[in-house]
Amino acid sequence: MLLPTSPAYLRLQAARGARGGVVSAGAHAGYAALADDVDRLAAWLVRHGVGAGTAVGVLAANQPALVHAFFAVWGVGATVVPLGVRATPAETARLLEHGRVALLLADAARVDLARDAGAAAGVGVWALDATPPRLVRRARAPRARPARAPRPDDVATLAYTSGTTGAPKGVLLTHANLFWSMLACGQARGDVADVVGICLSPLTHVPVLVSHLLCRILVGGTAVLLERFDVDALLETVERHAVTDVPLIGGMPFDVLARGELPAGAIRSVRKISIGGAPTPMETKRSLARLFARAELIEAYGQTESTDGVTMTRGTSVLDRPGTVGRTNPHVVVAVRRPDGTLAAPEEEGEIVVGGPTVMRGYYRDAAATAATVRDGWLHTGDLGRQDADGHLYVTGRVKDLIITGGENVSAVEVEEALRAHPDVADIAVIGTPHPKWGEQVTAVVVPRNGIALTREVLDAFARDRLAGFKRPRRIEFVDALPRNAANKVQAGLLRARFGA
Repeated sequence: MLLPTSPAYLRLQAARGARGGVVSAGAHAGYAALADDVDRLAAWLVRHGVGAGTAVGVLAANQPALVHAFFAVWGVGATVVPLGVRATPAETARLLEHGRVALLLADAARVDLARDAGAAAGVGVWALDATPPRLVRRARAPRARPARAPRPDDVATLAYTSGTTGAPKGVLLTHANLFWSMLACGQARGDVADVVGICLSPLTHVPVLVSHLLCRILVGGTAVLLERFDVDALLETVERHAVTDVPLIGGMPFDVLARGELPAGAIRSVRKISIGGAPTPMETKRSLARLFARAELIEAYGQTESTDGVTMTRGTSVLDRPGTVGRTNPHVVVAVRRPDGTLAAPEEEGEIVVGGPTVMRGYYRDAAATAATVRDGWLHTGDLGRQDADGHLYVTGRVKDLIITGGENVSAVEVEEALRAHPDVADIAVIGTPHPKWGEQVTAVVVPRNGIALTREVLDAFARDRLAGFKRPRRIEFVDALPRNAANKVQAGLLRARFGA
């Protein structure tokens, strides 16, 4: 089987005459050029003892060097350990140690971070700013392993989760997981060969890697890489390269809308606007639909443990069915379960579980967490949700993030959705904090819009018309910004640590 994660697949796309490839800093590299660069790096890896099962860390932003590294590592049968570019040296070193990484490849901008992390973990470091890579930190060479082409059941990626509720866990994903996730996402989204998709979020986050890059390669399309999200750079890039697909993750939609009216040339080519990674208010979706009037709006739901998205909603259903994250993708099974494991009735809330070939092999070196998360072949996502009679899924909160106040269950997502509708709220996170009488109280952590002197009294009055009394925040805190991780998700654990006393 020729896997799409194999360098040979790049050669196949070139032989087919695929006109796509990778664009970065205005330069286009077609599939033949990509394959040449990947083969050179793969040969270097083999000379340094990298082969089947070797764990290779990759610390790089969205640029061709990252693509070369991923495919070269896969090409010799080794495992990629993607590392977030926003992490500290200490955080990176912990992942290197836990993942038993044999060597670390870093882009030029991350050399100092990689050197410090490698020194702490005893790992050799090479910079991807030259061919062959440039030695940054010498260490004991990895035990030589034979190189071979990747196989479907080989572990392709050891992906560390964002760790919003605790220490990151290493998710073991096989080449088969990646392949079926590409098919699931690409078919649900309707990817075609002339797609030009922009990569705004870090490709070291596996769901982004799959949906924003690998799906494009699967159909012979083009991936345009941006190292960091910036609205002006986004608009200029979309216009210059006639981008057709724009995925906006986490808080990006709010930044785009804050820009106001967009130049006609910057939106003329856009056919699809995707959102995901965090709950998006309905008014924000409507505003995006008005702003990109010629584009189809898409919303997806998934997580690293399911490799990528498992549901998707497109077009009018995004607005006609408020709050839905869509129907189940091809090749995936999604259900809602009661606490006793039985299937929930339509519209009944329960835990969202996922089955099928995209479910992870397990957590690396954590059998207890694996057993608790994957039971009888079902991935227990930890997300609460419900399905309507037509199979549309609605995510209503987190199992662990339910706020229980005075015996009443409160969904943080519901409260956030209600208060985010206030025009002076730029961002918001709702958490439970201790209360001596009720056990927990609903606490809203709010970022006001620039220059607005928003008060607790104003927000409380706004909430009174929209939420039951027990759901209204009893405590409102104002901050300049919410802590977000590399995937742009709010780090609720940090907020609980700060405001939970």
